[in-house]
Amino acid sequence: MYKKLKQYALNQGFTVEEKEGLVYGRMNGFFFSIHQDPVTMARHTVHLWVKENHMTAVPGISDFLNQCTGKHQYLQSASYSGTKITADFQGLGLQWQKKYVPCLDAFLQEITSYCNANQLVSCCQSCGSEYDLNLYQIDSSEHMLCSSCYSSTADTLRQKTAQQKQKGNGNIVGGIVGALLGSVLGVIVWVLIYQLGYISGIAGLVMIICALKGYELLGGHLSKAGIIISCAISLIMVLVAEQVCVGIEIYNVYKDYYEISFFDAFRSVPSFLEEPDLKTAVIGDIVMGYILMAVGAWGTIRQAYKNVAVSPKARMVTSVTASNYGANE
Repeated sequence: MYKKLKQYALNQGFTVEEKEGLVYGRMNGFFFSIHQDPVTMARHTVHLWVKENHMTAVPGISDFLNQCTGKHQYLQSASYSGTKITADFQGLGLQWQKKYVPCLDAFLQEITSYCNANQLVSCCQSCGSEYDLNLYQIDSSEHMLCSSCYSSTADTLRQKTAQQKQKGNGNIVGGIVGALLGSVLGVIVWVLIYQLGYISGIAGLVMIICALKGYELLGGHLSKAGIIISCAISLIMVLVAEQVCVGIEIYNVYKDYYEISFFDAFRSVPSFLEEPDLKTAVIGDIVMGYILMAVGAWGTIRQAYKNVAVSPKARMVTSVTASNYGANE
């Protein structure tokens, strides 16, 4: 967890669950949570669960949130679903660490004051109930639900787990063929960008995405094994893409002097790699390609793995309506 956010939360008397990347508490009488992105230190999602109290008409909450987006420097987006406010923060630039937490605090102060002034009430995000509310963490995402709605959600999770177990790994052979075919598009993108004199993480990202999608289409569904196989195939296809690029370079150099085809040039790549300078340059390209692929595709791989997890995690974090819950007013 970002240490300045953790210190701010402790100073304010909020609860910090560092292992889960979670801060929660009350401000101006309204319960909120702050979720730490597991990959990016300077990225957080704020949630508040509120609705109109049916006694007072509330002016457009979405319009107010749009105004907040323009006012608070690191607030990237803010939306309201009818029972849930979601605000996404991200630190950008060189000086973000100085103003990031004050920006978060200013937004929390403003949005909870707005909710208080307009007599909004805390509620279950599913049914809108104001009673028996608890904060739950389901697949690393926070939800405020009443006990009844959580029971329904838990039943759905159990059904999802049973379905995943029944599916198993699907058609692995078909999945491998699909991943190979899908990764070819990534090879094409890699080669095209290479011709411009660059190595780009976008090519690796395209390769991973297409391999995963190809596995899913021909393998029946994407599984943990499918993700591993797709990533392995993508790593191998980077080597193929680099060999194609080198083959093109050889062909362009020698085509005016010898009667050769591209395939002749492609087959000659291993011989040319015996030259130390060329071998060093190619190895450097491959290493850089793998680094950029990892940076560009990590989020996609993590999300894919999360989507196919056999056992979704669900837990009760705290009771929101319990009378003994500490509040920062």
